Amino acid sequence: MSKRLVFALVLMVLGTIGLSGCDSCVLVAPELVSPDLWEILSGPLEWDYDDLCVPDHFEINYIRESDFPGTFDIEIVPGSSTTFTPSGLVTGEYLWEVRAEDDGTYGPYNDVLGSFFIGPVCDPADLVAPTLIYPPEGGIYDYDYDLFDWEWPLASCIPESYRVEVSQYPDFHDAPRNEHLGNPTTAWSFGERPPDATQYFWRITPHVDGSLGPPSEIGMFYTGPICSGASLIDAVPLTPLNGETVLVGNPEFSWTYPDTSCIPEGYELRIYMNADWNDLVMEVVSPDVFATSFQPGVPFADCGDYAWQVRMISEGDWGPLHYGQRLIVDSGSCDCALGSIPIPILDRPTPYEIYSDTNVHSHWHSPVGCFPSGASYKISPDYDFADTSRDVMMTREFPGAFDPPGLEPATQYWWKVAYFEDDAGTPVLGDYSEPRSFFTGPECTSLTEVMAPEIYSPLDGEVVNTLTPALRYRPGIPGCIPDGYFLNLQIDPAFGGTNLLGGFSIPGTTVFPDPLTDCTEYFLKVNGIQDGSMGPESDVVSFIVDVDGTCGRGGVPGTAKSNFFCRKGTFEVFDPLWTIETDHRVLAIARNPQMTYVLLNVLDQNTLEPFVNEIHCWAWLGNLIPGWPDRQDDGEHSFEDLRSINPPDPPLEPSDQLVCKKELNAEDCKLAGGQYFTQNKYCQCP
Repeated sequence: MSKRLVFALVLMVLGTIGLSGCDSCVLVAPELVSPDLWEILSGPLEWDYDDLCVPDHFEINYIRESDFPGTFDIEIVPGSSTTFTPSGLVTGEYLWEVRAEDDGTYGPYNDVLGSFFIGPVCDPADLVAPTLIYPPEGGIYDYDYDLFDWEWPLASCIPESYRVEVSQYPDFHDAPRNEHLGNPTTAWSFGERPPDATQYFWRITPHVDGSLGPPSEIGMFYTGPICSGASLIDAVPLTPLNGETVLVGNPEFSWTYPDTSCIPEGYELRIYMNADWNDLVMEVVSPDVFATSFQPGVPFADCGDYAWQVRMISEGDWGPLHYGQRLIVDSGSCDCALGSIPIPILDRPTPYEIYSDTNVHSHWHSPVGCFPSGASYKISPDYDFADTSRDVMMTREFPGAFDPPGLEPATQYWWKVAYFEDDAGTPVLGDYSEPRSFFTGPECTSLTEVMAPEIYSPLDGEVVNTLTPALRYRPGIPGCIPDGYFLNLQIDPAFGGTNLLGGFSIPGTTVFPDPLTDCTEYFLKVNGIQDGSMGPESDVVSFIVDVDGTCGRGGVPGTAKSNFFCRKGTFEVFDPLWTIETDHRVLAIARNPQMTYVLLNVLDQNTLEPFVNEIHCWAWLGNLIPGWPDRQDDGEHSFEDLRSINPPDPPLEPSDQLVCKKELNAEDCKLAGGQYFTQNKYCQCP
């Protein structure tokens, strides 16, 4: 039984008992019937009203979509009518809604705003390119909330429909979203969720009567989600390459963001002059539009030396700046003259910079507007660059940046650079820059990580021929870089006198003392400093200053009673370093604590002086007698008067299965499955 039939029966009953008809309607929301959503209007607006009685009126509100949410035009029709034909409308899209009114009371509007278009439809020849509105260029599209939006620029006619193309390729050779809408609406949404954090391109083409008009410009956007500010990481620079020379002054800068789970909201690009990271010539800040490339549009000067950095922006936070890329602009006229090769200016690492690991990025630049043929790059763990194993000669391709490979952890390095110019195939080298020093990591984070340093120059018992010897040491194993070091240098072996050095607030591993006293023995020990406290101290080493070799040897002369080998240690497993023959004169400079062996400084038997490169080796005390018999003024000599030191430990016994230990040499360390660090002479076991 229908509602209207029930209503009629109710009226009959009421009439029979003498009651009047309904006083008012129960007002409900009308239901829009025609036109369909986004249809071009070709008849009246029509709606359906299913109620138990007819209202007094219907109110129709309509507004041009471009004016929404402004003031609606309002029309009133009798409640007996469910159609209305608007007049005087201009070409474009309109929104409309309907509600019922009865006895001054209004019911609800229809659930969803209707939409229709007013023609006329364009001729195919009149079609023009639409204007893309949203997402903006480089914007981020949120599938849950956003629509694609564009604008039809003509007011005289409209297309029948549009073709929407969305692809990950700017040439649209693979466009998984390629559809005709079937109506002239200027809004669209993905039918299914697209992949996250992906770059897309899109365009819109108008359509009339089977013919396509000109397409819009190609837009580019990214799908979300947006990266949180706290999650931002380094961008990865792509072009120009680090140290690249470009022929044009308007290169394209490009980069990528390695986190594929989200998209930053924007970016900042910095471009510096002279690669010194101080002279900022261009800064592009785009907090709301993300991009992975930028072309300045303003040419850079020829023979210019530049550097650039980029970082990401999200939620108002700025991510880290990547370490920077160097760029050279050279149209081909920027060679340096042979007689005026510039001295490089070092940029990074900065003096005494401490890296977190062994990944070091070095940069330098020329102070003048010319570029040499190449550069000589020296880097060494020695302040005097004695270790040349890492030196590099680089050509024009990378004249101002280099990432040195094979660096060891927790080590101080020195580096310097010189330019060279090619002269008919022969490199003419200019002057080197002033040396600069840095440290590879890791950096110590607490006092418990600081080990006893190892002093390796001067060696214990060494005679030095300078008043300002280089005092050299390195972090204990396993190594980390402390805040600084405390050096105790005294002439008192018990360290009860005056310290000639003290604490250093930088972790340098080479110290030159003020001039020392000639013909004097010194004693040295070193502590690392961390958080204001001193770590464990090194072994004590002693050395003698003898500038011209005229000082007393500070040892006990002796004579060989028979032929014997002098070895590196007191065990016969050590290889012989020298053969001592009967009646050879020797000079003992130390003894072992047990008074069974003495450390000899081997003498040239013609001059009875130590060799220029001194040879120190151990001899059994029973092979020697004190003194030189042919010298009557020697006085009394006793090997017991020598200072006591510990000889080297014997080498490990060979075995079929080596056990990895930090004391292993390089070959045994590798056989035992460890990694050997040459600079620290340390086997790191798995």
